[in-house]
Amino acid sequence: MAVFIRLMNERREQIVNILSERERVTVNELSEMLNVSSVTVRGDLNFLAEEGRVIRVHGGAALAKPSMKHEMTFAARQRHNAAEKHALAKLAATLVKPTDSIFLDSSTTALAVGQAVKSSPSVTNVTVLTTGLWTAVAIMDSSNIHTIMAGGSLGSTSGAVSGPITREMLGKYNINKAFIGALGLTLEKGLSGNDPLEIELRQFVVEQAREVIAVVDGSKFGLTGLASFAQIDQLDYVVTDDSAPPDMIAALREQGTQVLVATVEN
Repeated sequence: MAVFIRLMNERREQIVNILSERERVTVNELSEMLNVSSVTVRGDLNFLAEEGRVIRVHGGAALAKPSMKHEMTFAARQRHNAAEKHALAKLAATLVKPTDSIFLDSSTTALAVGQAVKSSPSVTNVTVLTTGLWTAVAIMDSSNIHTIMAGGSLGSTSGAVSGPITREMLGKYNINKAFIGALGLTLEKGLSGNDPLEIELRQFVVEQAREVIAVVDGSKFGLTGLASFAQIDQLDYVVTDDSAPPDMIAALREQGTQVLVATVEN
């Protein structure tokens, strides 16, 4: 594992160095330069984008300017696949019922779910527990939602809280439904991510929640992050869009997970 992490970190530094010499680079170009799969490159670029070091552009990436770090770590991710996130969020929100207590993580997808719940006229008296600062800000003025922002160490760019205080606070609540995003989803590894603190926190929430709902667009299928935080048999629902591989959707359903597929309007 130590060797794997070292090689992964070295590869990501190579990507940053390549981008420092070029205005932009495509996934296919990086795949050839580094002699790794395009899936691996996309995972690396997603991680570097979350760190604010690169900007995801169509088909590849560009180097982020230091002054744009916050923009690249959240707002740009929020715009990435925005149509897909909107469609997924609208469908996921239909699973929320009056008086539910739900968990929303710090992902941009979870933020979209929160906004969809806020806009739904049929959802009333809902309690939302979240580890995402921007999610809390987006929904806190709703008269139909009681927003609880978890405490803990606040990420300066991600707006995510984490750490032992966060875990202790989450453990005090009964969560009906947990809506969780992920860097990747595979049949073998389940849901995975790259941030160790968020991975640990999501593992805890998955174990605590009565129902676990993964909200992942089709581009996340087949990707694997640094570590897994939920196996397929722990997922009650997967909400995705019509770009997800049909064979994986069928396999998920065969394993007992309910899959809801949103149609993305172009």
